[in-house]
Amino acid sequence: MISKEIFKQQSRLCQAMGNAARLEIIHTLRNGPQHVSSLVKAMGLNQSAISRHLAVLRNNGLVTVQCQGYEHIYQLASPKIIIICDLFHQLLAEQITHQAEVASISAKRA
Repeated sequence: MISKEIFKQQSRLCQAMGNAARLEIIHTLRNGPQHVSSLVKAMGLNQSAISRHLAVLRNNGLVTVQCQGYEHIYQLASPKIIIICDLFHQLLAEQITHQAEVASISAKRA
């Protein structure tokens, strides 16, 4: 039996990933470690917003940071994070396909 604490931790992880900007950061980091300034350029958000999102991801164990002088370099804490995101994308694609099929069948009946 899975303990209730695991469900609580899973919920916190899902909440941390439950933001489009944070998911975009994760997607960008799949290509390797990035400086905060690179994330700012890639995403078009200001540095303050990126830093806040990175703090949420870091506090939930999704990214790690290395400091080199004034630069902070972020990377994914585990390659499994990419697998999770890819599975979500596959699930969404399947749902979209299914919804389109249902809509097509409904339209033919009407």
